[in-house]
Amino acid sequence: MRNYLDVLAKIEETRAKAWLVGDTVRMLQMGVQPEVITLAIDSDDMYSVALALGTGSVDARGPYPALRGEILGVNFRAFGLRGATIEDDLACRDISIEAIAIRSDGGIVDPFGGRFDIRNKVIRLTGDNVDLIREDPLRILRMLRFSAELEMDIFWKTESDVRAFLESHADRMSEIPQERWGREIMKGLVRRPCRFIRMCDNFHLIPFFLKELEELKREKDLYEHVLKVLDMIEKELDTNKIMQSDAFVLAGLFNNIGTKTLDGHDRTKYTDRTVNEYLTRWNIPSETIEEVLAILNNYRNFYVPTDELKFCRDVLEYSEEAVLVALEFAKCVAEAQGKLEEYGDVLENNTWNLKQVLRRFTSVRLQTEGAPRYMTGREVMSLLNMKPGKRVGELLEGLDMAVGTGKVSSRAGAIEWLKAQ
Repeated sequence: MRNYLDVLAKIEETRAKAWLVGDTVRMLQMGVQPEVITLAIDSDDMYSVALALGTGSVDARGPYPALRGEILGVNFRAFGLRGATIEDDLACRDISIEAIAIRSDGGIVDPFGGRFDIRNKVIRLTGDNVDLIREDPLRILRMLRFSAELEMDIFWKTESDVRAFLESHADRMSEIPQERWGREIMKGLVRRPCRFIRMCDNFHLIPFFLKELEELKREKDLYEHVLKVLDMIEKELDTNKIMQSDAFVLAGLFNNIGTKTLDGHDRTKYTDRTVNEYLTRWNIPSETIEEVLAILNNYRNFYVPTDELKFCRDVLEYSEEAVLVALEFAKCVAEAQGKLEEYGDVLENNTWNLKQVLRRFTSVRLQTEGAPRYMTGREVMSLLNMKPGKRVGELLEGLDMAVGTGKVSSRAGAIEWLKAQ
């Protein structure tokens, strides 16, 4: 805490008053150390503050310009006050637990009882001001995200106000751009996907952002299966860092979209097109979309024995992490269907085979100071006195397969293998 106050003092040397605000204060009140601190500064000119500090740069891409930089070894992002005072700024924040500030002398500004709500584990509209929802209805989704992630209840009056707003202003929800829906949905999925979707369902929000998921309720088993898969994924997110990927949770959300049965073998090009269209509208990066589709179309392959050669091909085509995530996704689906005992041995053997392949690829990087191969294309051409062309690429791909299957384990072995070709 002392270090953060020193950051405020350093900024105030530029004659700009500064406060810790938002997620930073909420996290500190909950005993969590933030990686990046959020500040409010009473200056409309972030460029002059950056110049006076001699550090940082101004990011003007969002609705509010932000000064981002590092002071005393602490990464920060600073925004200008919204209003004439810090109290005015806090009143603009949607929920009370984010409407707390800390001054440079350590004093706390908490006009809306945010600390009380943190202690009582409730999410409440700042000042019980329903106009905050009217200004931006997507704040409802943000509230549900915090409720799911922090395991807090929605305050009774806030819940009543939200439900009343949704009953009379459904058109406002329909007008929200899909890109903004996608941004909040992703934030809700990355920590507590099952809880978040259940809360969205409880407030009847799912039809506004994924009507095909709502339609699965016609077949109750399909909808419940989605929730069970997300529950399995939620448990993995707590224990397995490699699984903390957007593709992993999105695959869980879209797993049964367009299907009629739990085995999912009726997936069609229409289903893939639907997934692609939604994720594109949500502004999900194209590489993540490709990973999601790869998981959904390939994870069932892991329910039968898979040899190292197949894993090599998959790793080289999709990346190491993508194949790991797909295999873990297969386990989550099997567990959700109550078939983990049936597929357990096969999945464990496949996991072993994949780990052997990954271990060999990792060994290459360790031996070459991070290079993905023992030999570059230029070195192959020099060794074999070849000219650039398709054959060089084929040799490199063949060398990758030889490494992944254990036939080549050193640079010397790679040279021998190439000469033998």
